[in-house]
Amino acid sequence: MDAVSAYWEAGFTDVALVQVGDEGQDRFLAEAAGPLLDKLRAAAP
Repeated sequence: MDAVSAYWEAGFTDVALVQVGDEGQDRFLAEAAGPLLDKLRAAAP
């Protein structure tokens, strides 16, 4: 979560993940989105 920690330190409260991809979007949402969001929530201040 190093990629977003600087934004949290700067005071941002929301992080957006965009442009996951056309053909890979359904797979991303099914396989990666949940675990990634869980990690982001756990790392958030």
